[in-house]
Amino acid sequence: MGTFETSLLPLFHEFHTFTLKRLDFVKYLGIMIDSDLSWKNHIDFICHKISKSIGIIAKLRHYIPRQLLLSIYHTLITPYLTYGISAWGYCAKTHLNRLLILQKRALRLIFFCRSREHAIPLFIKSNCLPISFLFFQQLCYLMYDIHTQVAPINLINQFTKTRTMHNYNTRSSSNECFIVKTSRTEKMKKSFTRIGVSIWNSIPLSLKSLNKSAYQNKIKKLLLDVLNCEDDYIEVSKLIKHFATLT
Repeated sequence: MGTFETSLLPLFHEFHTFTLKRLDFVKYLGIMIDSDLSWKNHIDFICHKISKSIGIIAKLRHYIPRQLLLSIYHTLITPYLTYGISAWGYCAKTHLNRLLILQKRALRLIFFCRSREHAIPLFIKSNCLPISFLFFQQLCYLMYDIHTQVAPINLINQFTKTRTMHNYNTRSSSNECFIVKTSRTEKMKKSFTRIGVSIWNSIPLSLKSLNKSAYQNKIKKLLLDVLNCEDDYIEVSKLIKHFATLT
């Protein structure tokens, strides 16, 4: 349904015994879901929470060691960035940039850097990932759980292995790839069921064969290596292409 059609919907829906009000967004399990799936309201919520934590870091940085400040970052900031990111993490770049700016501000405070100082070395030193890399990492982890069938069954049922569709020993089937489903809308293309498959299919079999702990450690190391090598906050599509070149 288009924006114009949506605007014509009534503000109230009458039922037999009650009236249901139409809302611009709802909070469900801690995530703000808006009517357009733009995730702007949720990003607003995260920015508000993270800004408070950055204020705490700014006050404490003169009195406690850097390692403890990084622990505060991972305790008070990272959970807001990773919670539900598989759903909202591929939203508009303008929204994600707001989170990236806050990440950089926090790290510059922790390392006592100037406000314009290049922040990528700080991510490397602190073993932290910028928001687009975090999204890629968390989808890698989720797709591993789906691959090993330890994820919730309703998620597992969203995916089909290529090898279950035919008996031919193709590269896709031997690499434990999932089938890439067609997408009729741009929103569907950006959903985790589509992006997750693209990410998983780009990962070499040598990584998929590792145990969960080794797999997660390797994924994070590779992402930090890419960040260090590229020296840029590259987008998910470029990360997928990079992982596709690994052996």
